Amino acid sequence: MSQLPEDLRRSVIIEVYRQAAELDWDGMTDRQRTNQYNRWLDDPKIGGELSRYLHRDKIRYWLKDVPIKEYARARSGIGNLADLVSIRLPSPDQISKQVMGAEWSAVENSIREKPLRCHIQNGQHKRLMIWGPPKTLRDLVWAGINAVVDGTEPQPILVIASPQGQELDPGEKRRHVLLGRVADLEVRHTVLRMWRVEPASS
Repeated sequence: MSQLPEDLRRSVIIEVYRQAAELDWDGMTDRQRTNQYNRWLDDPKIGGELSRYLHRDKIRYWLKDVPIKEYARARSGIGNLADLVSIRLPSPDQISKQVMGAEWSAVENSIREKPLRCHIQNGQHKRLMIWGPPKTLRDLVWAGINAVVDGTEPQPILVIASPQGQELDPGEKRRHVLLGRVADLEVRHTVLRMWRVEPASS
């Protein structure tokens, strides 16, 4: 995929991220996402531009493997595509303060993905914060269990992070907490407030 000119690559990713934000990508079903990939293939600003350098069957793979694969990280200010988003979510450091208190902060260079997680600390204690939207609860729990079993990480805390306007009802939150208790994992909920930013054009 290295044959893509950098300016074209960035402009296409900016457009994909702009549309993904408008579509509420996280809230879309698999079928809706499949349909959207088809629309992007036919979109002059996306598929049209990419078709100058990639065959059509490669474009879908590129869209999944480059911009969309990095979308969650980029919105949280993580990774080399973070400056191309139009909607920003709180950073890991901001989430740790929001969930745990102002004295907590994310440990630099500890951020990993699948699912997103990092070490957080308050000067006395350290935790492994694992966070994601409600639909990733299973992945968060599994990551938490593995962290406990491996014994090489601080005590995990799972953060179910709902986008603003998509808050969970009390019954759903209670169920999440109970599921966490079964695995002996602490579960907390928070709402991520999104804001618009101007993507870098070059």
